[in-house]
Amino acid sequence: MKKIVALLLALMLVCSAAAFAAGTDIAILVPNADHGWTGAVLTYAEEKAEAINAEGKYTAKVISSADPANQISQVEDIIENESAKSIVILPQDNTLETTMKKLADSGIPFVMFDRVIDTVAEQAVASVKGDNEGIGAETAKRFIAAGMVPGDKILIMPGDNSSVPQMRNDGFFGVLLENGWTQEQVDAIESTAYTGWSRSEGKKLFTEWLDSRTVEEIAEYKWIFTHDDEIGMGILEALKSSEIDTAKKEAFLAAGVHLASSSGLNEMYSVIKGIHQKDYAAEVAGLADLFTVTYDPAMIQIACDDMITYLDGGEVTKDHVIPVDVVDATNVNDFRGFGDAVAAE
Repeated sequence: MKKIVALLLALMLVCSAAAFAAGTDIAILVPNADHGWTGAVLTYAEEKAEAINAEGKYTAKVISSADPANQISQVEDIIENESAKSIVILPQDNTLETTMKKLADSGIPFVMFDRVIDTVAEQAVASVKGDNEGIGAETAKRFIAAGMVPGDKILIMPGDNSSVPQMRNDGFFGVLLENGWTQEQVDAIESTAYTGWSRSEGKKLFTEWLDSRTVEEIAEYKWIFTHDDEIGMGILEALKSSEIDTAKKEAFLAAGVHLASSSGLNEMYSVIKGIHQKDYAAEVAGLADLFTVTYDPAMIQIACDDMITYLDGGEVTKDHVIPVDVVDATNVNDFRGFGDAVAAE
């Protein structure tokens, strides 16, 4: 009789575990499509949720947010109502820190993607991100290989106040310090205000920067490190427009500027290939170098896979960093960009 009871209890436990697994919800929280990269993240997240739901073992739902306050409300609603058993989240920005602490304390397992809230990183199942420091490091290495020396004028156009721009700058500055730059020289590097990863804001800030400089000063800047392809496109659009003083535009294009960006926007790849429908050939010809470093939005699917591995009882790398590649005219055809194509091949 005891054996029968034990067998029944074991069977009940197995069935309970199976039911739990089958009903486990994965809430995928991402920002709205406010620019190309996050738009692609949303698309890839929706694709992954569809695939998860089709497999039938787990259910997944993508929840997008308009701003940090909206995302904070979404997370706190999940905590309060236990409406999801796990979360994969791309935090809007660092203002989510308090809410993320609540999430960590709630016991709901979570994976952070892209933007990492450092104070809860140890409690996360995993932090999945591209090699942000690698983006900065590879940019600095390419600049140095092209002749940049300690004390040269550099302009940085950062994304926002999250961990991402900080890590990109840390990688950039670290390579400079390893190659003869002093801390004082690094501290003197110029930076614009945050672009918010926005093309229009990047265009505006770049135009304002040119307006605030003399022709002679503009000619001293040969190295521009933007944190995103949208920002880089903003610079190109500004150069193509009639909004910039002609003498200053000519001074900029004659300076031999090395323009760096990152992410993998299809439009930037089209510019590098020389097939963009707006024809940026003249602007690119005026640059000494144009390149971008990969930061694939499809990594959100890897973040979801890490959560599934965890739910399945597997081992997950807590600090999951995806390597980067430098993309230029010599290898651009080897890479798949994201976003709408802007010209036929």
